[in-house]
Amino acid sequence: MPRRSIAVVFAGSGGSGAMTAGAVFLRSAARAGYFGMMTQLFGAQVRGGESAALVQIGVDPVEAQPDRFDVFVALDWDKVEQFAAEIPLDETSLILADPASGPVPPGIAKSKGRVVPLPMSDGGESKLDHALLGKRVNMFAAGCMAALCGLPEGDIGGAVEAIFGEKGRDVAAANTARALAGAQAAPALGLDLKLAPPAQSPRWLISGNQAVALGALRGGVRFVGCYPITPATDLVEWLAPHLIKLGGRLVLGEDELASINFALGASYGGVPAMTVTSGPGFSLMVESLGLAIAAEIPLLLVDVMRAGPSTGIASKTEQSDINLAIYGTHGDAPRVVLAPLSVGDCAGTTEYAVYVAEALQVPVIVLSDQLLGQATAAIDPVSDRPPPQRRKTDGAAAGQPFKRYATGGDAVTPMPRPGTPDREWVAEGLTHNEAGLPASGAAVHAAQIHKRARKIREFDAGEHWGEVTGEGDTAILAFGSTVGAAREAARRLGEAGRKVRVIALRLLSPLPVKQLTQALSGVRRVVVIEQNDSGQLYRHLLGHKAVPVDAESVARPGPLPFRPSEIVNYVA
Repeated sequence: MPRRSIAVVFAGSGGSGAMTAGAVFLRSAARAGYFGMMTQLFGAQVRGGESAALVQIGVDPVEAQPDRFDVFVALDWDKVEQFAAEIPLDETSLILADPASGPVPPGIAKSKGRVVPLPMSDGGESKLDHALLGKRVNMFAAGCMAALCGLPEGDIGGAVEAIFGEKGRDVAAANTARALAGAQAAPALGLDLKLAPPAQSPRWLISGNQAVALGALRGGVRFVGCYPITPATDLVEWLAPHLIKLGGRLVLGEDELASINFALGASYGGVPAMTVTSGPGFSLMVESLGLAIAAEIPLLLVDVMRAGPSTGIASKTEQSDINLAIYGTHGDAPRVVLAPLSVGDCAGTTEYAVYVAEALQVPVIVLSDQLLGQATAAIDPVSDRPPPQRRKTDGAAAGQPFKRYATGGDAVTPMPRPGTPDREWVAEGLTHNEAGLPASGAAVHAAQIHKRARKIREFDAGEHWGEVTGEGDTAILAFGSTVGAAREAARRLGEAGRKVRVIALRLLSPLPVKQLTQALSGVRRVVVIEQNDSGQLYRHLLGHKAVPVDAESVARPGPLPFRPSEIVNYVA
């Protein structure tokens, strides 16, 4: 019987081309009509460290890392052993390696996987030649694996061309030749790894960070203030040229505080704006986040979470910024916090986040994470949505004074562009009256606090609050990159006769208590899954009485992701 999926690792030293091999393999599969996902492991070094591309492709959508990998392809053995604990292999796994690279390291060999010799060098070059010029071992490996899975040579060559085309005809031709040489070497290995035929639907190949950028552009963002930080940097690298084509601008600030203030200035001027960061940078933005809330300035803030605290592990994932996103800032400072549920959902959630920020005149935080952001997936195309607009005018009678922060009616008050005649206003961080002028009276302060809180309290996310899949009297509640693992765990439990529903929470704040109550109807057991040590989401849910007091918390820190079997073992 043909396989429905296969999980493959391409690993080697930093600079060996493991990520490119994984990208070619995944793109070949996407061109052939398969779903898939690639995540990355790498050290802090630019070269000389360790790197691995973890790829799963299949007939069905892929949203989580597998429990084990079917094939481990070693481009070389330099420092690869450091990843042994993060790449689960067993005695049924295949280990493909060039005999010229030396023996399999103990950390990999202890899996007892079957070693299959695969000569990959095109011969003759010294180790220095390998480092400077490259033998394109990675392309040979990618082509061989793609052919073993039954991917057509036309799709393999097309994938290489798509990745190397901008580097020149000679470079693309040389890499294509090596990939096809690998494909032609595959039959001699005598391995049966062919996949079942795909549905042949068109597939998007996109990373979570690219999807966030796409969603921001679709939502109307035309200004970005940012400062480089892993794992969010590649988001703005992709965004910058596309933003410029649409007439927008991206400004690199001298630090994170400048970056958020740039975005606030652009938004005050009437242009939908965003800033992009990760945990350490988010910490520096908190003061200006409070300004945006007090002055009621729309803002999109994307936080691609990484392991913390402090600088933590820049290249590894964690979901430990929940408290910062929901509660970070002094004083009463309500905001909206959304979390995408998958790589594809990064686009839709971010697009919706822009609409919410513009319609409510509030900061909206999108909580992604490293696993979700830097994963590349072959997915179905994502549709866009019609946007609500920023409220710019009011119905005040002619000659009446304009009150930017009026408290008597709708909590969302008009926000005219600067310079609009008879509609001038000040965006003030100090407590201000209805006209926006600084005031220190108790009544004025309370009125503005209540106005801002009412905007959030009356916000209804409708169907965007989250998603419920499955049924049963046990519910797994998850968000972000843990959703895929939870859904796969529920599928396996269902096959074993244990029905489990998964509640994927997209709206973290304000909590959609009414929708959660409906989603939990008939549930006797609630398990909250999250990747942080203190159970931040669990405590947030309990604090708002959104889950029963006997709900269970499964909280552990990163950087290792939740795998489906871990959740199955807990729930069963």
